[in-house]
Amino acid sequence: MNGPLAQSVGIGFRVLQAALLLLAAGWACSNVRQVPPDSRVVVLRFGRVDRVQDAGLVLAWPRPIETITLLPARDREIELKLATGNGTDPSSETDFQIRQPDDVVQLRTQKDTWNAGYFLTGDGSVVQLDATCFYSIGNPAAYFLAREHVEPALQRIYRASALALTAARDLDDFVVARPERQSTAELDANGRRQRIAADLAVAMNRRLLDLAAKGADFGVEVRRIDVVAVLPPVAKSAFDAVLTVTQTADQQAAAARTEAATLHAQADRDRDRLLSEAAAAAQETVAGATAGTAEIRALEQRNADPAHRQSVLADYYREQIGAILAQAGQVTTIDARDAQHLILPGPGMAGATP
Repeated sequence: MNGPLAQSVGIGFRVLQAALLLLAAGWACSNVRQVPPDSRVVVLRFGRVDRVQDAGLVLAWPRPIETITLLPARDREIELKLATGNGTDPSSETDFQIRQPDDVVQLRTQKDTWNAGYFLTGDGSVVQLDATCFYSIGNPAAYFLAREHVEPALQRIYRASALALTAARDLDDFVVARPERQSTAELDANGRRQRIAADLAVAMNRRLLDLAAKGADFGVEVRRIDVVAVLPPVAKSAFDAVLTVTQTADQQAAAARTEAATLHAQADRDRDRLLSEAAAAAQETVAGATAGTAEIRALEQRNADPAHRQSVLADYYREQIGAILAQAGQVTTIDARDAQHLILPGPGMAGATP
């Protein structure tokens, strides 16, 4: 039977065979794919993990024999926002408010949930940690089996690690709340935060290793944590006020020290000036006295004989007395060797009587 109908049926069967062959070839190559450099795959055979393959060409049996799941590479970090509590609204430290003047107590039970985000530090203070975790997949097979529980587990591990970490440290290890208690070497807040973040990552990894040793391996490793410490609103306002007062006091003390240093320097300059002036005046007085007595001292040094010295001094006296007496208006002379007694006239007497 080579009629047109038979030929049409034969052509249809051949087209169907070709289509089936193409479908079979596509099905056979459906799990042959290229893995990107920042990824790797987990190959499941009949629902069980068969192998893990890194970047490159993956050859796997088609579904449902083998299934390929794409996962991030080991060096690729996955970001996870770490939350504490069920709310993000700010709250005070207490769960009630008293409204004056009616003294009405308004309960706010929701604030118990908000306050769950705060941690108690070793010195009795309260701090909230705003943290973001970056983790990588170290064991793809374990991560694939527990992938739905990884992030909730990391949240719980973070809260437990943060609770233990904050209880072992003071508030100043998280924020610079009381700078007067800090030494000069510990005032670097960024350095302390980096140490807190590193210690928190180490604590989380330690808990993950403990779970893996007990058969609950999540296949992840915490690479780093970004932590920002936040104070409660009321405490923050109080600390800000104290910090403002402290800074004002420091500024006033610095200004007082500057003024005291200026006055001290001025006093030193005045003292040096007075000492210099006194020394110059003393030198000038000594020089004048030395110049005034230079001639007499020279005569005294040249004439060591007492008799000759008296005659020289008498001659010098006679030479100088004339100039001295010339400056007087009236001179009365008395012979010291005369035995007569004289009565000298006073201001109201006209003359003298021998």
